[in-house]
Amino acid sequence: MHLRTFGVLVAVATLTLTAACGGDDTESAPPTTEAATAAASAQLADSSLGEILVDGEGNTLYGFTNDADGTPTCTGGCATAWPAQVVEGDPVVGEGLDAGVFTLVEGAEGGQQLKAGKWPLYRFSGDEAPGDVNGQGSGGVWFAVGADGSLLKNASADASAGSGDGAGGDDGY
Repeated sequence: MHLRTFGVLVAVATLTLTAACGGDDTESAPPTTEAATAAASAQLADSSLGEILVDGEGNTLYGFTNDADGTPTCTGGCATAWPAQVVEGDPVVGEGLDAGVFTLVEGAEGGQQLKAGKWPLYRFSGDEAPGDVNGQGSGGVWFAVGADGSLLKNASADASAGSGDGAGGDDGY
């Protein structure tokens, strides 16, 4: 009886390995939506602020009003709290976005930083999950960015999400 159970287990294991490994002549599957989305430098997402720009992982992208001339100025502690949206190669934008809105600029701490309109883009370290907008209005200088590259200065998140976790210091971060 034990020999029979062992035989069944070997047969199941063999079938499982054969199915998992496949043959050499199979084509690789196309990238999943999640993988294709992760490759995007910027894409649109719905949020409590309305439609906003997010990175490939769904993290909100912000503009810094001190960058009004289009040159990134966030360095040091600011860059720790507000990491630049640095991309390698050409920017990839998601569905519904005009690629002409996006350009690259030399980041304040190196790399090529993505810009939407005239605004260099940043993420916020206080956003814990995709879709968070905790940085909105922080210090009166950080704002989520709309599809056209404009800062959403008049949009406000619901009361539970907009506090910014102390990020609105006197120096804008």
